[in-house]
Amino acid sequence: MKKKLLIVVAAVTTVVASVIASSACVFFFYQPEEPKCLQKR
Repeated sequence: MKKKLLIVVAAVTTVVASVIASSACVFFFYQPEEPKCLQKR
């Protein structure tokens, strides 16, 4: 019984971690345009 519970907990945490990691990738690739006042001339 305890072993099955640990397997379920491990599976759920793996799914949660993969969802969080995949959603972070979307924001990683988004880079807003730098304002002209901050650009070096």
